[in-house]
Amino acid sequence: MVIDRFTKVLLLAIVVLLMVTLMKSVFEPQNSYAGKTIKYLVVPITGGGSAEKAQEALDKYGADGWEFVAVARDYFLIFRK
Repeated sequence: MVIDRFTKVLLLAIVVLLMVTLMKSVFEPQNSYAGKTIKYLVVPITGGGSAEKAQEALDKYGADGWEFVAVARDYFLIFRK
């Protein structure tokens, strides 16, 4: 089977373009966020789930850099950092 010059040049161009794409991805890696760790904190609200206790917990943990995420069963506050 004889391959003409045009086919050889076309295959060489494809190989070169694939190598350029591969080298670009090797030397310019994308950012990965998999290494980040997220901590969660569950704070029970004692005293029957009163609004004052909840507000105190929100103020306290918010000042420490914790982000409020959710309320569970009206007696637990969930934070993440």
